[in-house]
Amino acid sequence: MVEKERTELPSRSVSLGNLRPKSNLKKNLNFFDDTSTRAHTVSSGSIELNKSADERKHDLNNMLYFKASIAEGMLNSQRIKRKAAAGRGQESFRMRSGIEGNVTTVACDSEEDDEVKNEDSNEFDENRELQEGDRQGDVDEDFRLGEIAEGEDDEEFANVDEIDGPISAKGNEGLNGTMSEIDYNMPVDAEFQRSLDERAAEIDKSSTFRPISIPKVEWSLQDFNGLYIDLADWFCASDFTFFPALQAEFDKKVPESGRFLTDSKFASTVISRLVKDALVNPASGLLVLTYVSLGTFASSDSLDRHTEHIRRNNLLLCSEVPNLVELFKIIAINCRDDSENLKESTMLLFYSSTILYFISSVCIDLREENLREIQETIESLEKADILQFLTRYIEHWRWNSRLSMRIRNIINLLYKLLVLQFGDRNLHKRTKEYICELHGIKRSNNSSTKQCTISPLHYQAFREDITARFPDYVTPTGGLPADGDNSNSLSQFLEIPRSKVKNPMNLSLAVPEQHLATPAPSPPGSPSTVQANTNFRTRKSFQTNMAYPCLYPSDDEDGKDDLSERIELNGSSDNSEVIVPYSIQEASKILSENVDIKLSVKQLWHERELFMMTERGWKVDLTIDPFKYSVGKQGIKEPIEIMNRIESYYANCLPSLNSLVFVLLQTVESNLTNINYRRADFADDTKISSLMPRLEINRTKEISMRSSLGIIFLLLKWFKLSHILKFEHFAVLLNDSRYVQICTSVLSKNAEDYTDCIYNRMLGPSAGFWKYCSNFNDSYRDAYSCNATDYNTVMLSSFSYMLKILRKVIGSKTERLKELPLSVGALFKKFYRVFNLDIYHPILRIVKELTPFKNKRWKSEHMELISGVFLYERLELVDNWVTGKDISGELSDACGQEIALRALLQFYNFLHYEKAMGDLGYSQRNSANTSLLNREAEYIGM
Repeated sequence: MVEKERTELPSRSVSLGNLRPKSNLKKNLNFFDDTSTRAHTVSSGSIELNKSADERKHDLNNMLYFKASIAEGMLNSQRIKRKAAAGRGQESFRMRSGIEGNVTTVACDSEEDDEVKNEDSNEFDENRELQEGDRQGDVDEDFRLGEIAEGEDDEEFANVDEIDGPISAKGNEGLNGTMSEIDYNMPVDAEFQRSLDERAAEIDKSSTFRPISIPKVEWSLQDFNGLYIDLADWFCASDFTFFPALQAEFDKKVPESGRFLTDSKFASTVISRLVKDALVNPASGLLVLTYVSLGTFASSDSLDRHTEHIRRNNLLLCSEVPNLVELFKIIAINCRDDSENLKESTMLLFYSSTILYFISSVCIDLREENLREIQETIESLEKADILQFLTRYIEHWRWNSRLSMRIRNIINLLYKLLVLQFGDRNLHKRTKEYICELHGIKRSNNSSTKQCTISPLHYQAFREDITARFPDYVTPTGGLPADGDNSNSLSQFLEIPRSKVKNPMNLSLAVPEQHLATPAPSPPGSPSTVQANTNFRTRKSFQTNMAYPCLYPSDDEDGKDDLSERIELNGSSDNSEVIVPYSIQEASKILSENVDIKLSVKQLWHERELFMMTERGWKVDLTIDPFKYSVGKQGIKEPIEIMNRIESYYANCLPSLNSLVFVLLQTVESNLTNINYRRADFADDTKISSLMPRLEINRTKEISMRSSLGIIFLLLKWFKLSHILKFEHFAVLLNDSRYVQICTSVLSKNAEDYTDCIYNRMLGPSAGFWKYCSNFNDSYRDAYSCNATDYNTVMLSSFSYMLKILRKVIGSKTERLKELPLSVGALFKKFYRVFNLDIYHPILRIVKELTPFKNKRWKSEHMELISGVFLYERLELVDNWVTGKDISGELSDACGQEIALRALLQFYNFLHYEKAMGDLGYSQRNSANTSLLNREAEYIGM
């Protein structure tokens, strides 16, 4: 049948359907090769069915010829497209848009439909002659059939947008004759062409590629930021009024100031004499010692020389640390208890604490050099119990606060001494590696190996799933302890494996009768959601059956495939009635070899075993404790000494930790009243000068917040390395002191100004320690230039500490996770706007734990955070954290987990620190029932 004429389209708009071989629109198109379209018609009569063998053979040759032409045309078109794409980037915008250059509209040849056949070979030859004649004829004549570049099979790969533009000539290779280029673009006048040229030039100049990226902060969290930053954070504007008196007293007591700076032996003698004088008369001796500790700034001619003097003088003061600490304690007690001469005592407390702060900072700065003076200083501070004294001092301030106690300086000093006594993050990493090696723990999840692991709890759930499907298959233990009967123990709520077979979501699904096969069969069609009764609509749920213990492909149901012949199942012959698929065995092997048993897990297992023994009335042997360390047994001294310092601090300060947490969080909460001012909003310096007192108060409160959060973070980190239950006890104190609410309130207050705050776009006090010291020397003042940092390290450290502490407090605790506000996701998104991994990591880890409890809408709104978990966090081998979690089971067991943890903490503290627990009101209870249980245990030989 003759195809009906298609609707005519505009001359520049040609669709795929209009370019088909039988389209009448081709008659009206002029092409590059000066050929005209030819309408192919088929006679109304039927095609002859009775053909001779030669005719059928000839038809077959024609068909093969057309197919070969199609294949060749497709290859040519692919090469032309690749060349055009490669050269497109080198062309200008004007050439790409068609304003410049030779732009022509050419024919895109097409193959004739398979139904239209040549009846005999003469007709085919006539067509070839007709094509050769058409090359010399008019452009409005018939359409050429000849060689075909792209057929109808390629039309599905074509782009309508490409067809709607200039059509490139393809498949014209080998054609004889010359071709005339004809431009079919719309003609434009000169003025319009000039405007197009000008606009194209503008676009060409401004068409550089600018990728959209979020701002990035090149900063990492450090417990010590260097002398230039940390020493300046000690002072506020009112402290600078004491500096002239310090210089005058030094010039009075030390007339040979030049020799003091050059002769170290003479300087040591002078310092010893000044310390003895200070013990007798603190008012005069401490002023000179403070000036020495500050680096004799009046004798320094540059910032580098001043910093050098600070290091030298404080190293000389290290030998007098025991006397200086004793003097500091006497003055601090007077400020705490006395009621007379408080003004003088407060000033002396500032001087003595300044000396200790500068000595501690210099020792931290030079600690990696392993100087003898620094190690002796650390030992002297440990013997003086300075950490315990400061902790109890802060506890006393909670109940009897006085301005004379200078609690701000005490908190800053405690933070610096904790960094010195325990160590910064680099020393913590080295100590942790040594302790793990001591206990035979493989650090398989460190950053160097990039090896995926699985937690013991998740592996235990995997074993339960395998046992439910294949009861006679013994899965590898993976280093897990033997399953004990703890069904009657409170410790059963500490760690609850969440296997898939116990998940209520899977109870409504059919139990899988066979394992997944490879290749998997085609999935059955989804059931119809259209009901016969339109008034009643049921909700359909299409989900994967999560009751499968291991979604690995296997074709090993009968144990007779090629894989089973090469691999011996179960390590023995096929005598078992149930054949376990090889994929299950392989998964069990992979997971068991990558179980990540951490130091904290071993510590928890040990204490849980002691707890269960006590529940049953058995005797507990405390003489053998694998987590108590002695220097004599080990080769390396420093890590063991640090662990002993932590043990001593926890044992002595256990009753005071609650008050310490209360005061530190009160300091953090005081920052909620701060008012931030942007520099861009104040162009007049007179207005800024009126705000200086308020800005100085804000800066002091921010530094105190950073120190308070730093103390909490250091104690959490080092307590966890010492023993996991020390860490959990301190985290419980934080949670009970409303840390989650205080943290989220402070973060919400600073969320809107977060970017301006960390990029130093807020107003702050102009005067600082280094600038004020430069005023005492003309050369120093002329050479000094303010080294303004690009970032606000104080607030960055505070935000990072705050988020990391929040992660540690609520981590893996569903009961505490419920205390987060509902808008915490939107809050985290505001802090996610600036890229920094120290800010990202705690946020994403909290999001990972929070996501399973949220609905689909919340997940869709916070997909950026969920994607960040996959980008920046390490996932386990089996970690279905987005969906598939037993939400109802987690929520129902949350309270029991918290109760069991607190019971274990009480047992641990009373068992190991009975004296400290006695100060909190705990004592040993001699019960008749307990004695009876003990006698029964002794009778049966336990």
